[in-house]
Amino acid sequence: MRHRRLPRLDLKERTYCLTCCTEGRRDFLQDPRFAQGLINLYVEARERGDIVLHGYVVMPDHYHVLFTLVGENSVSNLVRRVHSVLSRRARRELGITDRVWQRRFYDHVVRDDDDWNEQLGYIHTNPVLAELVEDAKEYPWSSCRFWQTGEGPVRCTGPWW
Repeated sequence: MRHRRLPRLDLKERTYCLTCCTEGRRDFLQDPRFAQGLINLYVEARERGDIVLHGYVVMPDHYHVLFTLVGENSVSNLVRRVHSVLSRRARRELGITDRVWQRRFYDHVVRDDDDWNEQLGYIHTNPVLAELVEDAKEYPWSSCRFWQTGEGPVRCTGPWW
C-alpha cells in the first residue's frame, strides 16, 4: 500500500523550520556564489515582507531556514520562488541540465520557545556535525555568528510571539 503525503499546512504568522536538499545531494551550495545567493534570496523575501527571518545555514548539499510566514501565500510559493531563481543560475553557470532541487522539502511548524531554540540550535550545529568547522560561528553561511556575537552579514529576528 502506498502512503500518501499529508497535505502541507500554510499557517500565517507561524514559524517554520524548513529543510531543502539538492537533487542527488549535489554539493553546488559549497560554492560561495550559490551559498550567498541563496541567503540573499531569503533576505529579499524578508525585505518584501513575505517572511521574518530567524536563522539559516547553507550546507554543501542542503539548507535549513527558520522563518515566520507573514505575507507570502504559502511556504511552497516561497520555496518555489527561491529555488526557481537559483535553479536558473545553476543551470546557466554550472551547466546543470537535470533537476537542481529534490521535489519535496521538509517543513516543521515551531510550537513554542523550547522548540524554537531546539530548531535554531540544530541549524547552527549542522556545520560542526558535518565536520566543516570546529566552532559553529566560524561557518560563513550560517546565522550562528549573528546570534552569538550580534554581528554578521545578515540580521535575524528573535521568536515571533
